[in-house]
Amino acid sequence: MNLFVADPDWGWWIILYFYLGGIAAGAYFTATLIDLLGSDEDRELARIGYWIAFPLVCLCGLFLTVDLGRPERFWHMLFKSEVVKAAVAEGWPWSGAGWAQMSHAFLFKYWSPMSVGAWALTLFGLCSFVSFLASLWPGGRLERLFRHGWLGRGLQVVGSLVGFFIAAYTGALLTATNQPLWSDSTWVAALFLASAASTGIALMILIAEWRRVSPAALQRLERADLWALGLELLVFAAFLASLGGDLLAVLESWHGRLFVVGVLVLGLLVPLAVHLRLGVSLRARGAVVAAAFALAGGFLLRYALLTTPPELLAEGPARVARFSPEDGRARGEGTGADPNNRGGEVEPRSKVFDKE
Repeated sequence: MNLFVADPDWGWWIILYFYLGGIAAGAYFTATLIDLLGSDEDRELARIGYWIAFPLVCLCGLFLTVDLGRPERFWHMLFKSEVVKAAVAEGWPWSGAGWAQMSHAFLFKYWSPMSVGAWALTLFGLCSFVSFLASLWPGGRLERLFRHGWLGRGLQVVGSLVGFFIAAYTGALLTATNQPLWSDSTWVAALFLASAASTGIALMILIAEWRRVSPAALQRLERADLWALGLELLVFAAFLASLGGDLLAVLESWHGRLFVVGVLVLGLLVPLAVHLRLGVSLRARGAVVAAAFALAGGFLLRYALLTTPPELLAEGPARVARFSPEDGRARGEGTGADPNNRGGEVEPRSKVFDKE
């Protein structure tokens, strides 16, 4: 665990982006699966998934823009500013020369996570927008073209892949840093991906219950949420196990305990217990209760995971010193320690040579 780095100072905008982006990706993917494999009775559920995805991904783009030091320059992530200015000077968008110049303005750096993420968010926004429009008028021409036709199927598959890429890549970004906790495990991306599935389905359940969707369709969606929560529990356990001895240091912090205990109990065990009816008598509203806890757990996951490293950094190396085997070696204690090591006592080179 590296405690000699600077705090990235990520606040609420990034936390909300991680949270809502995961819900949008999970809802869109679930809606696509329903459209591709579900029955006619389940179509209303797919429509709900598309209604969720597009507004939330718009909020994600807004949050990222606001978080920039210069929000008005957000488009510089997608286009070369000097080429855009040249295209405008050529008369874009009212001239062919302007459009020809504008075609060279796209900025994509495959080696840059920021550039890849910006374009992935844009592409997911376009796919979710088309699916959103197609879901507004049941039986309409847009629905036949962009939901049930071959063009719509391809669009849904692309949107699902890009959406889940967004959900996972945010976790991969954390792993690629040198921040404590984030860089100590390779399971962050998988954990975000599993949480995206469970939270996306959970919000669909809440809206489906409010809209009085077919009980049989709602029951199938509840069963899918059960599987998603079970997968998330397994990934969460693997994440904790991958921390090794650093888990003790995490549990010493308040946000770390909120992450481990809060997510495990409120976000995973409680909704699983409700789904499985383990000692819970809320039969009629069980799906709603489980969905509410799953959404709360998904938020706690992002909030606590992003706020634990700053707390560890604020307290410094003293937070983990007593959990490190090097602590004993520094004092000449424990197995393998140098018996002549007395911490601050260093023998001059002349005495060492005399002993030889």
